[in-house]
Amino acid sequence: MTVAGATRAPPWARRYAVRAFADIADVDPMEWDAILDPDDLQATHRFVSVCQRSEVEGAAYRHVMVYRGERLAAVASLSRMDVKLDLLSSGIARAGISWVRRRRPSFLVVPVAFCGLPVSFGQSCLRVAPGANQALVLSILSRELDAFGAETGARILCFKEYAPGESAALAPLATAGYFRAPSLPSCRLAIRWSSFDEYLAAMRAGYRRQVQISLRARAALGVEFHVVEDFGPDCPRIFGLYEQVMDRAEFQLERLNLAFFRELNARLGSQSGAVLLVRDGVVAAAAVLLYGPHLVTFLLTGIDYAQNRACHAYPNLVTEVVAEAIRRRAAALEMGQTSYDLKLRFGAVTSERDILVKCRRRLSHALLRAVAPALFPVVRPLARRVHRAS
Repeated sequence: MTVAGATRAPPWARRYAVRAFADIADVDPMEWDAILDPDDLQATHRFVSVCQRSEVEGAAYRHVMVYRGERLAAVASLSRMDVKLDLLSSGIARAGISWVRRRRPSFLVVPVAFCGLPVSFGQSCLRVAPGANQALVLSILSRELDAFGAETGARILCFKEYAPGESAALAPLATAGYFRAPSLPSCRLAIRWSSFDEYLAAMRAGYRRQVQISLRARAALGVEFHVVEDFGPDCPRIFGLYEQVMDRAEFQLERLNLAFFRELNARLGSQSGAVLLVRDGVVAAAAVLLYGPHLVTFLLTGIDYAQNRACHAYPNLVTEVVAEAIRRRAAALEMGQTSYDLKLRFGAVTSERDILVKCRRRLSHALLRAVAPALFPVVRPLARRVHRAS
């Protein structure tokens, strides 16, 4: 069993050592963050603390720091939680699994150990310092995840979620038995406009007209938008709206709790905020954002569906999120996974995400790999040409 703070020198890597911690509070925040990019907020000590302190899904954790000599070479957070393996399935596969689950609720619900946090924001939490031996780091982390999975009773091991450039660098994990499977793509809007009016003017007519319809509905109904840095007092309302979204969500790895929203507001400070859609003095929709120096991330949304259609709540909320990113002179707006039709109509483009999966038992691994195309179908939203060429 791993002892918090203990130093272990893997026999196959005399120049590398590992320190592992059960609680992120036992890790020096400045050392953990030292190899992160300034925009990399979801891998920071603070964000990991938000997940662990709020006890999302009751996950167990192990935070791994890999050293080359005295220098930090990599950091990663491991987490363990119960997962419905049909999370990404669709069509006949999902219908069949749902039929079985009505009779046997635990069907395809298994404990999974992740190299990743127990939240679904389309980002990995593995960071490797420049100059470190990536293949060796991956071998070390594969060993750590194996041990963590064995200690926590996880039957499946998973590295999640990696963009194309990151995914290519994970090829060495194939030698440890992992296979690649598609996750949900993420959406990103590259921002090249100095104002929202300029952004709107650059749209092709059909897409601009759709935004203008929502803007007119906003004006007619007296809808207001408030951008707040401290959304602590609004957390209960935002959480309630988030719950409405999750009640309708097609894909759910986890369900966040109210504590997550409060911890996020408290620990991220000025690097988080909320856009609130207010109608008749009541918050009818909300977006929780992260603010990096060059990147704004649309992290979470909440919607009052009783008012959604009347005031175009979600389209108007996304409109204001785009406007806020432009006001902040961000280079890009990360818009997350799902709701592709709407996000792509605002000019976002999709980027694929991969996971790497392995079962700890050989027979189970062969079975999972055989049914992987049904459990992990490829999702390719239709690309759109929203803006005219510069």
